[in-house]
Amino acid sequence: MRSSLLLALTLVAACERPADRNVRATVYRALHGVLVYPNSLLIQMDAGDSAGQVTLTTVDSLSHVVAWFREALRLNAWALQSDAQDRDGTVTLYAEKNTRPVWVRLHANIGGPGTTYTVIGGIVAGDTVK
Repeated sequence: MRSSLLLALTLVAACERPADRNVRATVYRALHGVLVYPNSLLIQMDAGDSAGQVTLTTVDSLSHVVAWFREALRLNAWALQSDAQDRDGTVTLYAEKNTRPVWVRLHANIGGPGTTYTVIGGIVAGDTVK
């Protein structure tokens, strides 16, 4: 019941404009092998020279989604380096796999049920994913 970032990117590909191709390629490279929460809806995708990010939302509770990410990272050989909660309830997870970093920032939706989260991955020297 895992949902991969590749699935989310594939769904967006049908709607992309030519200018979005570089963003999608960079996001794929930065987040290759990173899972997203099952049945999430893609809100936004963005990328720079050395990082890519996706923002998604789900109807499930913050506590449930955070617990899922903690377990999914562990099961997929990501070493959780930091797990912190801000005063406003936002949870930030930072993990590494080999030298690849990933950040997951999650917060409860305001005015309705569910969770919105952002997954950010960095592109490191020697990364060969194309």
